[in-house]
Amino acid sequence: MISKKILIVSIMISLTSHVLMLYMTNLIEWQGKVYDEDILTVSLKEPPEKKEKDDREIKKESKPFHQAEHNANSRIMKQEDTVDINTLDVKYTPYLKKIKKKIETIWVYPKAAFEREEEGTAVIKFSISDSGVLLASAIVTSSGSNYLDLGALDVVRSAAPYDPFPQEFNLTQLNIVARFAYTLID
Repeated sequence: MISKKILIVSIMISLTSHVLMLYMTNLIEWQGKVYDEDILTVSLKEPPEKKEKDDREIKKESKPFHQAEHNANSRIMKQEDTVDINTLDVKYTPYLKKIKKKIETIWVYPKAAFEREEEGTAVIKFSISDSGVLLASAIVTSSGSNYLDLGALDVVRSAAPYDPFPQEFNLTQLNIVARFAYTLID
């Protein structure tokens, strides 16, 4: 009888402590951090005039990211970091805000995608050298539209070169992941 009471008390203590730990974990996460996922978005009523490439040309233009990364790494071992363009890391935030602003000023809705009423979000990864040179860019997640994917790649390439890294980065390469959300307005 005593062993049953000890077992029941042990189970109750265990359950209580587990519930308390789960509760405290949620409190810490909610109190300390706000995860504001800011996605780049372009919305247009009328597309700009620009000659579009057909689907076959689009697929040929996107080089695999790992190939460009491998070629760069085969020369010398580089000190690098990978961040989301909307990171909350205070070390990178000012620099990434400049990059984001530069991209947003030239970003447009691809005409062919607009005419087909295509919408979607493309995730692009691109690498910048410490001098601001664009080393590589690739699609991480397709929007489902070749035109939107190419539009996102084109804007990253067109915005280059970027500003050189601040000295406190102590990096030779920075890999940036950015989301490009294309939405049509009625």
